[in-house]
Amino acid sequence: MKKYYHMAPLSKVRSISNLGLTPQNGDNSKASEKVCFSEGMTGAVALYTDLQKQYDQVKSGNIGKSPEDRIKAIQASNSLEEYLGGDGVYFIFDGTNIENEKNFMNGCTSQTILPQDLQVCLLKNNDTNDVSYSRYDIIKYMMGKVPSETINYSGKDVDSENVSKLTSEIQADVSDYYKKHEKEINSFKYGNYTMESVSVKEFCENYLSNKESNLTGQNIGKETMNLLEDVEAVLAMEAILDRDVRAIELEQEQSKQQEAEKVRVKKDNQ
Repeated sequence: MKKYYHMAPLSKVRSISNLGLTPQNGDNSKASEKVCFSEGMTGAVALYTDLQKQYDQVKSGNIGKSPEDRIKAIQASNSLEEYLGGDGVYFIFDGTNIENEKNFMNGCTSQTILPQDLQVCLLKNNDTNDVSYSRYDIIKYMMGKVPSETINYSGKDVDSENVSKLTSEIQADVSDYYKKHEKEINSFKYGNYTMESVSVKEFCENYLSNKESNLTGQNIGKETMNLLEDVEAVLAMEAILDRDVRAIELEQEQSKQQEAEKVRVKKDNQ
């Protein structure tokens, strides 16, 4: 299975469950009527970090060639998450027979992805049994699985001479994002999580129609983050103890050397 991912706000899930992914109801479909997606976790990670970079640039006044409506929407929002429409999901589908007309992170197709071919990604905390559909939890989980240096640019929208340059730029952008969000990513990287999926129909029935479900859109990595903080505290204490032990060992070694030197000098004087 060639895994393709598509982000969509929660408000569009019911429509997608009925119509599938069409150029009209995709999250970020273009005026040229395409369904957009990312190839695998690497593509999803690269796209999300690129969206964050573009968002930050507009927020800082570096507007560039951004469309006027995008500029206004970004300036009116308080975060990338808010700009993207609040909470949402990742759809996953098999891209084996779908031609990607653009590139690995911002791919597109003229084909409609039928509802029966779509699954909604879920992230399960195996320690608490909490299950999250939140795209913001899931993308952090993906980031924990994708080292920045393994991301390579590919696509039809660039000649071979520029692939190396684009790869370096994307790896640098992803690495920079990882450093800024290290604690959030580590909560999923080192936590006991499993990514699963359910049909879009099942998702609608078990969450959207049933508010008593254990599915949640809230961040499920907080307990792991707290655990990591405890682990960091223990590691810090261990580092202090190791330092003190090394200091004592060094002092003992110096004392032995001094005693040995005294013995040697005494023998020489006899």
